[in-house]
Amino acid sequence: MNKVALSRRLASRFGFTRREAGMIVEQLLDAITHELVQGRRVEIRGLGSFGTRERKPSLGRVVKTGQAVSIPALRRVYFRPGRDLKEISAGGLRSLSQ
Repeated sequence: MNKVALSRRLASRFGFTRREAGMIVEQLLDAITHELVQGRRVEIRGLGSFGTRERKPSLGRVVKTGQAVSIPALRRVYFRPGRDLKEISAGGLRSLSQ
């Protein structure tokens, strides 16, 4: 599912116009992104949590030449599924349609 499909589903389920639903999806994703850029964690109960982790700089090697290469420090985004999502995935997709 992509943003357009999510917008359509919101529009049909809650009576929004497709434009309104698209704006809601965009605002939600912008809010999550903003919090992650600030280094804060975002938790959506029943779905899971988004956060960032710092990776230290390290030394790597080019496979072909064996030359050492410096890999800079990075901030990575992670998603940890919540309990409800874990239970649904463990029980199969039929749990979603109920």
